[in-house]
This record gives sequence, structure tokens and C-alpha cells, in this order.
Amino acid sequence: MQKISITKPILFSLSIFFCYLSTVGQTSETYNIDLQKERIVIEKLDKQFSKYYFNGDSVAIAAMYAKDATLGCLKGKEILSYWGRTIRNSMQDNTRTLVFKTSSLSSDSGFLVELGDFEIMDDKDELKGKGKYLVVWKKEDGIWKLYRDMSL
Repeated sequence: MQKISITKPILFSLSIFFCYLSTVGQTSETYNIDLQKERIVIEKLDKQFSKYYFNGDSVAIAAMYAKDATLGCLKGKEILSYWGRTIRNSMQDNTRTLVFKTSSLSSDSGFLVELGDFEIMDDKDELKGKGKYLVVWKKEDGIWKLYRDMSL
């Protein structure tokens, strides 16, 4: 008669159980994003961005970006320099009104992905330019920050 060892099946079952618990614990908070609620937050941030742009505050705009953010291929202090130049040009060209319209907002692993249209207008509300944008938002210190920002 052969001895049956139950040690190996028990250890195997326990290892599967603990692996399952560790993966569930890591991801449970990440996927709890209420897109309707966050869309309101993102639209407010878009309006705040437009206000900073209109007021010529490139420092406040740069502060809306995450520490490791990119704007196209720019990063770090290059983002501040870019917005400073862009705002100065908008003052000379009288194109200081920037309006964002979110087309879609989705979520992926704790990030928000915003796709939308933007319009640039003069002080008489005449359209001077328009385009599309894609922004990935990332929470940093509990606040949504621009993480990846690009025109399309």
C-alpha cells in the first residue's frame, strides 16, 4: 500500500489562495473611479487652466502638471517655459481665451484619460484657432494633475 501525502496539495492550495489575496488587495482601490463625479472635477480643472491662461499665469499652469509630467516631448521646467512663451504670444496676438470641451473621459488603472476639443478666441469672441487634445490625468497628493498632455 502506498502512502498518500497531503502536504503538497495543501501547500499548493495555500499558495494559490495567498497569491489571489495579494493581487486583489493591490488593485481594489485603483478601479473605484466614479467617472461622472470625476468628469465634473476635470471640467473644473479645465476651466481653471483657461482662467490661468487668460490671466497670463504660466506658473499656476505649470503647477497643474504632475512632477513627472510631459507636454508633448517637454518635461519639468520646459513646461513652464513653454507656457510662458505661449502666453506672451497670445497677449501680442490677442488670443487669450482658451476653451476646452471634453468629448470623452475614461479610466485606466487610476489614471483618467480625457479627449476633447479646444478653441482659441480673441477678445471679441471670434474664433482664431481650434484643435483636439489628449490628456492623461494622474492623482498626486490627492489632486488630479496633468500627467501626459498633447495636441492631436
